[in-house]
Amino acid sequence: MSGFDVSRADAHRTRGLVAVASLSLSALLLIALMTGREPQSDAATIETAGVLDAPLIDTDLLSVEMGSVAHRDIAAAPPGMTPVTALDPVALNDAAFTDCTRCTTTIQVEREVPRGGTLAGLLDDAGIDRVEAARAVSALNTVYDLRYLRAGERIRLYVEPLPDNGEAEADVRLNGLSFRPDVERSITVARTWNDEYRARETIAQFDREMVRATGDITTSLYVDALNAGATDRVVVELAGVLAYAIDFQRSIQPGDEFDIVFERFVDEEGETARTGDILYARYEGRGEPKEFFRFETPDGIIGYYSADGASAQRLLMLTPINGARLSSHFSRARRHPILGYTRRHNGTDFAAPRGTPVFAAGNGVVERANRYGSFGNYVRIRHANGYQTAYAHLNGFARGIRAGSRVSQGQVIAYVGTTGRSTGPHLHYEVHHNGTPVNPMTLDLPTGRQLNADEIPLFEAERDRILAIRDAARPAADTDQPMMADAGNGAQ
Repeated sequence: MSGFDVSRADAHRTRGLVAVASLSLSALLLIALMTGREPQSDAATIETAGVLDAPLIDTDLLSVEMGSVAHRDIAAAPPGMTPVTALDPVALNDAAFTDCTRCTTTIQVEREVPRGGTLAGLLDDAGIDRVEAARAVSALNTVYDLRYLRAGERIRLYVEPLPDNGEAEADVRLNGLSFRPDVERSITVARTWNDEYRARETIAQFDREMVRATGDITTSLYVDALNAGATDRVVVELAGVLAYAIDFQRSIQPGDEFDIVFERFVDEEGETARTGDILYARYEGRGEPKEFFRFETPDGIIGYYSADGASAQRLLMLTPINGARLSSHFSRARRHPILGYTRRHNGTDFAAPRGTPVFAAGNGVVERANRYGSFGNYVRIRHANGYQTAYAHLNGFARGIRAGSRVSQGQVIAYVGTTGRSTGPHLHYEVHHNGTPVNPMTLDLPTGRQLNADEIPLFEAERDRILAIRDAARPAADTDQPMMADAGNGAQ
């Protein structure tokens, strides 16, 4: 036998192989750890490093990378937390409460502010602790005046169920709330990393464009204008512009033509967020065409004027109600539908559904707003130049309408009803001049404010600018062409 020990050599060889294998495995694991980590996107992750028990990410950290959204922050972001990005205020709100992967499950509950109710009462009804509700409302007041919270406003609550241990006074814990008071604003209140409440207001900004809605009357001005790309708001404003020149109950005929140029504000997707002012309105029917231009005088008074600078406005509107049917004319003698005998009819009747708004025909002071014999609920207004208007058979009065209150032309003063001696819902409307009843449909009323010599050149320049905008504006109903924002500001 030689001096070489086989068993000892085998032992050395085994230990060497084990060492090499261990080193190789360690190297492979190290390489895998170094190359296997995937980068995370700041736009998709909310981290709560070092704050594992924080129920929600602070909404002050949220940011919108749109280039067209402005923010107002209430508190600075604490260190160690990553902001989330969203493309719209709704997604922004939801992300504040639903993307936190380490947080307790949050439930979304939608509630509606009841008539005469408050936000504090809404939170109480939802089972929120009153102390927490008061703290959340206090935070909200830093960005939003709760006096403007409307009945019917939909509030989205983000709550966390509490364990039933017999000690908690509330059923759920409030992690936050959000709502949108208008199309441009989103309000968010959320519990923060340090267990406080913080509020945030997100304001969206839209591109402005000028569009044109034209067409012929086939059904009604309302329906045909909507088909041409106008909106409800634009049609209502158009009715206000034309109310002094057109009797909507008798003058609108099939085949009449209309032309409207108005502002429209669109989002990044090209969707209409809201509409703005009417710059130009033209209506061609029986008689001379009616054409009006929007103009703001140097002292800030906005009105509509004809091409030669005459005001479209009159002392009184021809009809103080929209969408009604002329059911009875002013006449010296008429057979009364209830009493059965012939008597004078000193006004004009407009049949309309109960609750239809009734407008003040002109600026003035309310002389009476109460029950008045066979007229039922009744309003009488004193205007300039010896004129008075009266409104009868009303269902009720608008808020603030009482004797002595001052009203402006077009302001809602009451609602159509059938009170008093009436056969059905309608408005009985009278105009008196120096105490004598006159036919409101045939009055030649004085116009509103007239432009002075210094204002005429300014108006003519604005008129020509609006005509150029009209000729360049694309059809309001056309949504396929590229959106072009108008940078002009003369009609702001």
